[in-house]
Amino acid sequence: MLNFMDDNKYLMLTARILLGLVFVYFVVGIDLSKELFSGPIATAGKKGIPALIVWIGLMIKLFGGIGIIIGYQTRLSAIGLIIFTLSTAFIFHLPNGPATFYVMFTKELCMVGGLLLLAIVGPGELSLDERKKPNG
Repeated sequence: MLNFMDDNKYLMLTARILLGLVFVYFVVGIDLSKELFSGPIATAGKKGIPALIVWIGLMIKLFGGIGIIIGYQTRLSAIGLIIFTLSTAFIFHLPNGPATFYVMFTKELCMVGGLLLLAIVGPGELSLDERKKPNG
């Protein structure tokens, strides 16, 4: 019934873009001059996490998200983002009570599910990873 979706390179590209945008937008959407210190760094500081770790996390999100969108080192990007996302889910969202658990923690687990699927199936035909493969 849904045979038109079999091996659809455009659907895979769309899925990668949507998944990667979540990570890239968070980093690019931060006004680094003022919001950074009242946002991620301040929040992490309350948990005892040094600013350097937050910067590393932001770079993982940015470059991992870009890697997924363009399909470069896609599986590695997905695995890195899985580790990052699970870490932040347990550090920031699990201990905050039932409301946060059901909304934010569950959202993080859903993101991990999408990333895990991407790590398993790969980036699809329209990706830099596929262009690097030898032709036969």
